[in-house]
Amino acid sequence: MPPIRRSAYLLALLTLGAVLLSLVWRPAPPTAFVGVTSADVPTTIGGWVSQGDYRIAPEVRVALSSADIVSRTYAARDAASTDPLLDFVLIGGTDRNALHDPRSCLVGGGWRMDNDHVEPLPGTGADARACEAIGPPGGSNVDIVYLYVVDGRIRNAVTQIRAEMLTSALLGRRNRPVYFLRVLCPLAADPTTRARNHERLVAFATAAWTALAGKLGVGGKT
Repeated sequence: MPPIRRSAYLLALLTLGAVLLSLVWRPAPPTAFVGVTSADVPTTIGGWVSQGDYRIAPEVRVALSSADIVSRTYAARDAASTDPLLDFVLIGGTDRNALHDPRSCLVGGGWRMDNDHVEPLPGTGADARACEAIGPPGGSNVDIVYLYVVDGRIRNAVTQIRAEMLTSALLGRRNRPVYFLRVLCPLAADPTTRARNHERLVAFATAAWTALAGKLGVGGKT
């Protein structure tokens, strides 16, 4: 049997199995979604202080029409610091419209993803995803750290999220709480400065996660 035909048969069998399972399995309802507002995010996180919320671009707001979004910048508490601002976004929702893959948006805008990897947030037991987005010539580059929380469980790859949402749809489990936490900063050209800024970014992401994990429904589940 040709490989393509075998793959089609396997996919059909898996889909049929999921449908049959949905007829007999009645899973417990998902944890109730708790919306997120600007007031839920501390204005001071670690050694950084909020510089105020900013408005999400209209096209992003349309794409994430069912989601709650908090977006703001943070600066070092030391007023004399020359460290770059950190950009923070927290998105919360209950369906596919709340999912936001930063890589897809950036690649669609002409950026290239480099050094894409999973990185631990020290002392938290949580793993985030980190990558560098390289813009078109003459443009800016950014260092990004992000993770997802689905129904109280940490996920650091959008493929995991899509798989869970597909399973939920097939098995009748809809309206699962989904949160997306992302921080970024400019990517320096100098390797030493780049490494130092990345350490700051991870430290901020760790402090933000520590402050918000409970509000995002994470309590021992990974």
